[in-house]
This record gives sequence, structure tokens and C-alpha cells, in this order.
Amino acid sequence: MNRIREAYQRSPCKSTTRASFELGVAQSTVWRILCKRPKCKSYRLQLHQDLSENDKDVRLNFYIEMQERFAVDGFADSFIFSDESTFHLSGKVNRHNVRIWGTKNPHAVTENVRDSLKVNVFCAILNEKVYGPFFFEEPTVNGMIYLHMLENWLMPQLNEDSNDYVFQQDGSPAHYHKDV
Repeated sequence: MNRIREAYQRSPCKSTTRASFELGVAQSTVWRILCKRPKCKSYRLQLHQDLSENDKDVRLNFYIEMQERFAVDGFADSFIFSDESTFHLSGKVNRHNVRIWGTKNPHAVTENVRDSLKVNVFCAILNEKVYGPFFFEEPTVNGMIYLHMLENWLMPQLNEDSNDYVFQQDGSPAHYHKDV
């Protein structure tokens, strides 16, 4: 029990899976000990963004428009959802999966190795079909590289399968490139 607590005092960002492996203890045991006295909690890293007064109206108008469109049969079947992910070879993890264990909120800042080797992957889903994965050869995906992938890899496949679709993208900077 003390070994687990000491391991998290030294490294509070350690996953329960990693601690289980390093200490030779079942992961459920690590969880149980962390949740007992002193009662530790798992804090998830979050990014926050301020909303302006205009954002409420824009969101409401979008919601009303989408409600009307979804009333049309088959509209939902034409949505293509896509996303990219970066996998770092240095062990840097996606912040959505990071937890910090402690008895109080640490307001911690984590440091990462700059320019670590990584792989960028893209995938898209239309109705019941998956397009991908597509592995980018370049270490950084900018607007032109993303556009090249769309024009030469994704769009030919989409146009072959359907002529009526809505392509959904997230807020990646490459998606905002003027040519994209």
C-alpha cells in the first residue's frame, strides 16, 4: 500500500496501468488504494475557452437549422465525420487521456519534449463505412498537406461511394487554410 502511494507522490501523472505494471500489482488494487485514505482523486486536464455574448445566438441558430435539416429523411446518413490524431514515440500522451492523482486539485502544468518523433493519422466515417487510416508522411500537417490528402485520397473514395454528403471537420488549424 505504501509503495503505491510513494509511487504517486513521486509521479502523480502516472497511469494506474503503468503503476500496476511497474509495481507488479493488479490495476484494481492500485485504484482501490488510491481511492482510500488519504482519499485521492483523478483530475483530468482540461482546456477552457471563453464564450462571447454573440456565441449564444450563433449556437441557437445553428441548432434550429440542424433540427430542420434532420427532419428530412436520409440527411443524417450523409454526414462524414473525420478526425486526426498524433501519436508521439516519446511517450507524450494525448491530454484527453491524462489524469493526475492527488488529494487536492494540483493545477499542475505538464512539460513535453518538443519536436519528438510522431505519426499523424487521419480517419473518416460515412454512415457505416470507414475511410482510413491514412498516415501522413510529413511530421507536421499544414493546410496544403491536408488539402493534398483530401484531393488525392479521401475525395476520390467519397465521390465513388456517394454524391450527396456533408463533410464534418473539427477545429484543426489545417482545416482553416483558405484553399481547404
